[in-house]
Amino acid sequence: MEIRKRFSGNTAVLYIAGNIDIDSAAIIEETGILLKEGICRILCNFANVNVVDYNGLSILAIAYKNAANQKGILKFCEVPMHIKELFRAARLDMVFEIYADEETALQSFELSDKVDKLSLRRRFKRLDVSTPVKYKVGLSSSAKMFKGKILNLSGAGTFIYAKDTFPISTQIYLEAELGGSKEPLSLMGTVIWLADRELQPHSYPGMGIQFTDIDEITQEKIVDFIDRNVIGRSKI
Repeated sequence: MEIRKRFSGNTAVLYIAGNIDIDSAAIIEETGILLKEGICRILCNFANVNVVDYNGLSILAIAYKNAANQKGILKFCEVPMHIKELFRAARLDMVFEIYADEETALQSFELSDKVDKLSLRRRFKRLDVSTPVKYKVGLSSSAKMFKGKILNLSGAGTFIYAKDTFPISTQIYLEAELGGSKEPLSLMGTVIWLADRELQPHSYPGMGIQFTDIDEITQEKIVDFIDRNVIGRSKI
């Protein structure tokens, strides 16, 4: 991973390239140095980021919290779609401020802090729901089934709000009850995020799941469900 830095007025723009993973602590270090120097506006440009894994999510969360705790602002722009999907599954898209392009992101720093940040945040195709889900570790018939609620859903992953969570990288089997389906939808996924109590108090405890080995038909069912409900809600 490489970081290139420039300044636009009193905002530092970090151009990050490569993979954000366990070896990417430089993001925490670089943002920390800027905050100590009194640079409180930081924008991370992800145009050249290839991959963010679950360790990378933790690094970004730490950098974000460090900025917030020092009255700074850390934002993101030009995030590739597959990384947006990862943020959605972790429900971090409701925490991070994400912008389509650098110019819009830079302009957003100039807006008054009194403006509702939710109205400014980029919204992506994800459905916020509250629907029952059953889940267990692996596929063993003897494994205990747990119950929770799906809080959001996309074609690539979901976030489960539940008291019983499992470590990062655990393989999870899910049975999701989507409206209109005669049978629960069976899915396999990997735990890629555990809710952060400080960043996500209303989603804690919970875990982000990235779907694995999902077939095209199942994914189409999820996308169709999202499309129907998004359209339906827009008419209310």
